[in-house]
Amino acid sequence: MDDSYRFNIGDFQCLAVNDGDFIGNADLLFVNAPEKELLQVLKRYNLKQDHLPSTWTCLLIKTPTNVVLVDTGFGSGGNYGGRLLPILHAEGFKPEDIDTVILTHAHADHIGGCVDSAGNVVFPQATFYMWYEEWDYWTIETNLKKAPEWAANVARQKLPPLLDHLEKIDSETDIVPGIRAIAAPGHTAGHIAVEVESGGDYLLNLADVALHPIQIEYPEWYARLDQYPKQTVTARHTIYQRAAETNAMVLAFHFPPFPSLGRISKQKSRWKWQPSHE
Repeated sequence: MDDSYRFNIGDFQCLAVNDGDFIGNADLLFVNAPEKELLQVLKRYNLKQDHLPSTWTCLLIKTPTNVVLVDTGFGSGGNYGGRLLPILHAEGFKPEDIDTVILTHAHADHIGGCVDSAGNVVFPQATFYMWYEEWDYWTIETNLKKAPEWAANVARQKLPPLLDHLEKIDSETDIVPGIRAIAAPGHTAGHIAVEVESGGDYLLNLADVALHPIQIEYPEWYARLDQYPKQTVTARHTIYQRAAETNAMVLAFHFPPFPSLGRISKQKSRWKWQPSHE
């Protein structure tokens, strides 16, 4: 299976990159789903409880003025992921070409590729952007002591070297022309989505607003990884509505199959996910 996919949003050239793959399970992804209903839904989706594939789809956007990377994958040297840099190289992009990196949140599969094993910033010419609450949460040791150890350790390693390259944002704003940060807290304290607009075409990058396509149809089913479940559910409805109103192409970081693209619409009382490889 190819791990890169090119597409356009208006005049912007986009490249989806699958940094890695993971197999999740229903216990991780659908904590509060009623068991009987969950089994019926999994059967309808032709899925097994203990085998729910996941992608890690990063996004590169080349605009007339900027080269923007949304999330950096796991990085090299671990047991998972690490495909981002070699794929970017194969597609003609060097780390020095990227001038803007948007970090949707500080989980390992999104920030791991920012800094190498020696502590060097991987994208040396880039300004990094993160929501201020997210940065503050994951750089205060009292918070890290309460976080899962895997997440805390990665934050300790990957975030401090970014400080001199970082812009913290505290409102929904255009980071570069046509690429906007959208507040979507819940999965983490300062989680954001990213909206791309060019020539009247829209792309909405959900990041981890939802972790599986079933959570489009069932936004009330949150995951074990969702730090603030009530906020997560609220953010889903808000973001899904935004996607439907703009008829946006949607990229969802973890949605199989790669390239994790589709559209969100409303049918009767439920949202619907329609995969698309436009």
